[in-house]
Amino acid sequence: MILLENVSKSFKNGVHALRDVNLYIEEGEFVYIIGPTGSGKSTLIKLLDGELVPSSGRVVVAGTDVGRLRHSRVPLYRRNIGVIFQDYRLLPELTIFENIAFALQVIGLDKVSIRRRVREVLELVSLEDKAKSFPRELSGGQQQRATIGRAIANSPRVLIADEPTGNLDPEKSQEIMDLLEKINMEENTTILMVTHDANLVDMNKKRTIALEEGYIVADIQKGGYIRHD
Repeated sequence: MILLENVSKSFKNGVHALRDVNLYIEEGEFVYIIGPTGSGKSTLIKLLDGELVPSSGRVVVAGTDVGRLRHSRVPLYRRNIGVIFQDYRLLPELTIFENIAFALQVIGLDKVSIRRRVREVLELVSLEDKAKSFPRELSGGQQQRATIGRAIANSPRVLIADEPTGNLDPEKSQEIMDLLEKINMEENTTILMVTHDANLVDMNKKRTIALEEGYIVADIQKGGYIRHD
């Protein structure tokens, strides 16, 4: 599903964000990406969604060599990738129904299919009663669930969650974790979750990949077995 082979990424300012990273994530896995600021987490995400290309090595996602994509093909490739941000990024002038529908309109889905899929998603994220509400009328946890709904609307094969609980209290954070686990199980979506929340990682055991100074320093399986390439 996701393969990184000897991937390094350097920038013109001399920063070496990733160094000789080797990583394989199977379809349907749920994986944490952890590490201090500057460890390479953001660069990894940008390589996976096609925003950046590696300086060396290969990045392959769902059979696509992302680094070799022509610029014009990146939007089509991104239909396989859902991204959840810490700051929600919902469109304030649209209702929750319209926010989720927008993700399907841009890929040209017909109106009947859009309405059907949006209703499915609203049920999945437990926001059926908020379909006609605007983002400002929702709590932080509800807004994040709406953001997740929009990210999974077109059934992406990979979902990248970038600090999705960063603005939430522990109770709401656990609700988001429960929702992500539900999506992982029911839709067989491969999930990569970047987080600084050690308590959440400890409470919800998953494969955990630790980055430090651009290197993978630990690959800890759910059962505790440590792999280190």
